[in-house]
Amino acid sequence: KAGTGAEQGPTASGPCYINSYQRGSQESVWETVPQPTTDLMTYGGTNGYLDLFVKDTSYSKQWKYTNAPDADARAIQAAYWAYKWATAQGNAGSISASVAKAAKMGDFLRYSMFDKYFKKIGNCVGASACSAGSGRNSQHYLLG
Repeated sequence: KAGTGAEQGPTASGPCYINSYQRGSQESVWETVPQPTTDLMTYGGTNGYLDLFVKDTSYSKQWKYTNAPDADARAIQAAYWAYKWATAQGNAGSISASVAKAAKMGDFLRYSMFDKYFKKIGNCVGASACSAGSGRNSQHYLLG
């Protein structure tokens, strides 16, 4: 179950997410490895699935996910036009539940316009050298 800090799998109640798009620096999208959203480092290598992607001396158990903001944006755009056309025909109520879901997706889509790790945007190289952002100074205003 997502966000529980466990690897409960398909028998758990609620949604069970996998991360199917994390890649190493030399891998293509065709070489992805499906993995649990919560990596307790029980499966995969010594350090869970992170060994496949990152070579480091220290690893943290983590909750991770992958999003596709471009696909989300297209879905929201389709919902917008469906709403416009349904309104013109006097049928906006028939799609109001879908439009409400698209609006909620749009709220979350705003996160894709920030640095992945919410680090300050600017002249900064290196994960540990970049300071954490605050407010909107980690927002690059691009659909990431």
